Amino acid sequence: MKITIEAWEKGLKFRDGKFVGILEPGRHRLAAFLWKDRIQKVDLRVQTFVVQGQEVLTADKASVRVTVLAKMRIADPAAALLKVDSYAGHLYADVQLALREAIAARTLDDLIAEKAVLGAKVLGTLQLSAAGYGIEVLEAGIRDLILPGDLKAQVGRVLEARKKAEADQIERREEVAATRSLANTAQLLEKNPTLMKLKVLESLEKIARAGAKVVLPADFLADRKE
Repeated sequence: MKITIEAWEKGLKFRDGKFVGILEPGRHRLAAFLWKDRIQKVDLRVQTFVVQGQEVLTADKASVRVTVLAKMRIADPAAALLKVDSYAGHLYADVQLALREAIAARTLDDLIAEKAVLGAKVLGTLQLSAAGYGIEVLEAGIRDLILPGDLKAQVGRVLEARKKAEADQIERREEVAATRSLANTAQLLEKNPTLMKLKVLESLEKIARAGAKVVLPADFLADRKE
């Protein structure tokens, strides 16, 4: 009997129930008389792993639902099949534990602000645990972060208030800058009467262009000395 191991696979060979080695891609002959051979194929390609809607409490006791998306591959086929009963089941449990550990250490505000950092934290914890049974975790991130309806509305109001406060602060800074500019201009005009007259003429010119009649006193342009 022959079996083919594909290019993206490796095979674990068992003889009479004992693990005897790993088979590389290609065609292999199996013993069927003196011994009984069995081949367990293992797919080495990158796989996407999703842990849906985990409900977790934050440090300030807010309940959130989180979905984690991870990418993994089998790095050590023998460890993945022989060390644990189900590497997929163990990885699922490890994602849950890593997620709870990361979220429980953060308040809701921190969680919302540090969503990307949370994914990196989960990834680091997963890589350490999964390596023990032959799995390499390549990526891990938070795909969905869902808040309960009332909490979501409350967070929305807080964010809206923050944006309004930031806009008010910007407006106040602009008003202060404009006032300071006017004060500087007033001081400059006070020290330079000629410049003051030029500014007055400039304003009057705009009024005249609008169709109004402008009459100036005869001595308007004369220099006055007190």
